[in-house]
Amino acid sequence: MAGAGSSSQHARGVTRFARALLLRCPVCGGGGLFVHWFKIKDQCPTCNFVFARGESGYQLGSMAIDLVIPLIVWFFSFFGIVMLTWPNPPWTLLQWGSAAFMIAFPLLLYPFSHTLAIALDVLVRPPGRQ
Repeated sequence: MAGAGSSSQHARGVTRFARALLLRCPVCGGGGLFVHWFKIKDQCPTCNFVFARGESGYQLGSMAIDLVIPLIVWFFSFFGIVMLTWPNPPWTLLQWGSAAFMIAFPLLLYPFSHTLAIALDVLVRPPGRQ
C-alpha cells in the first residue's frame, strides 16, 4: 500500500506546482495573490494561508528560483547558439542579448518564482504540520 500513498502525494505535488505556475494559491487554488506584479499579498485571500509563516527570510526560495532558472536557460541557450553557428557565432548579439535576457527574464519570472517557492514550501512542510 506504500505505492498508493506515494502516488497520491505525487499527484498532490503536481497539483500544487500547476497551481503555482498559474499564479494561484498552491494550497487551495484561489487567485488574487498579488497586489501587483512585484508584490505578493501576505496571505491567500481565499483560504487565508499565510505565505511567510511567521519566519524571516521566507523569500530566499523565490529569490533563488528567480536567479537560477534564468541562469540555466541562458547557459544552454548561449552555448547552443555558439555551437549551432560555429565557426562564426554572432558575438555582438550574444553579448547584448545576454545582458537583455538576464535583466528581463527575472523580472518576467518574478511572480512565478514566488508561487513556485510557496508550492515547494507547502510540499515540504504541509499546512497544519508546523
